[in-house]
Amino acid sequence: MAISVTEIGATYVAEIEGVDLSAPLDGETVAAIRQAWWDHSILVLRGQSINQEQHIAFSRHFGELQVHSVKDWLLPDHPEILVLSNRGRGGVKPLDNGGAYWHSDMTYEAKPPMGSILHGLTVPPEGGDTLYADMYAAYEALDDETKELIDGRIAVHNYRHRYMKMAKGGKRPQPSAEQLAQWQDTEHPVAFIHPESGRKALYINEGFTVAIKGLEPDESEALLARLYAHCVQPQFIYAHKWRPGDIVMWDNRCTMHCATRYDVAKYERTMHRTTIKGAALCHVAAA
Repeated sequence: MAISVTEIGATYVAEIEGVDLSAPLDGETVAAIRQAWWDHSILVLRGQSINQEQHIAFSRHFGELQVHSVKDWLLPDHPEILVLSNRGRGGVKPLDNGGAYWHSDMTYEAKPPMGSILHGLTVPPEGGDTLYADMYAAYEALDDETKELIDGRIAVHNYRHRYMKMAKGGKRPQPSAEQLAQWQDTEHPVAFIHPESGRKALYINEGFTVAIKGLEPDESEALLARLYAHCVQPQFIYAHKWRPGDIVMWDNRCTMHCATRYDVAKYERTMHRTTIKGAALCHVAAA
């Protein structure tokens, strides 16, 4: 099957055409999509009408799937799928606007996900976009002094502080003892070398990064705030305006993303996400 790959306004985002994910894919097509993914970080496939089994089957072409630790939003018959739905479709709890903060998925895991594949089933006609940040370009645009400061440093990640903040605001149910026990501090390099591209990327995010080791708390907080502000400058951002049937797949290791606001009372927004397991990230020695 011949596919076309077209950049969408930024070199790290591309649209794939000529693929019908409701049909089985041959090895050549899968290889072409995989290569496009390493080349561009974010892929968009429009107008895909697929069921849950087909979503899972497509995702498994790229690796073993990871099940989220919060069970309230897992599809009961297919726990590989995380449901983001303000109407609680599929037997899960309603979630008004999950992920409405800058983050990379599940960086609090010792082996964080390689990527995520999100299928837009019902999307609002206005608002509810997803913003993506290019963490390759963000690293490369840093001044030499900042690169020297962060290369070789380690950041601490944890889901607990983010989840408890949302639980106190009534946006998440109180966590179980089992969940709390799972959410321990995890360490990753602040910048790392991507195993496929060989390029350096920043690997911190406002959602789950708690601190940078070796710095005093106020220094760590100030540096993270400066890096966050740097990463979300307009030149690093792609805004995806969802259409029904869109699939967006992103390399979780070199991008961040953030959902935007929409009228949750007026509109429905229901999406299915699969998550692909990854490996521990390689540390970057100071240049």
